[in-house]
Amino acid sequence: MDITTLNDRHLYRATVTVQDDAEPDGRMQLPDRIVRFGPTGWLTVTSGTAEDDRIAMYPLHRVLLVDGLAEAPHGGGHPET
Repeated sequence: MDITTLNDRHLYRATVTVQDDAEPDGRMQLPDRIVRFGPTGWLTVTSGTAEDDRIAMYPLHRVLLVDGLAEAPHGGGHPET
């Protein structure tokens, strides 16, 4: 499922770091992801790639860092090369 089917909110590309108790340092980094802020209180994150099109939602209190925030290409996928 494409992240744009969830709603019409604006999409961004970023590296996200979330709190993850299963990791030794308590953090998990998600590089080069498509993100949107919402629904309220949540960050929606996907890889934006066709081969691994997974969507995850993280409560904002577990989001430690959103770095390199930039507007995502139309449709949320990786830009064509």
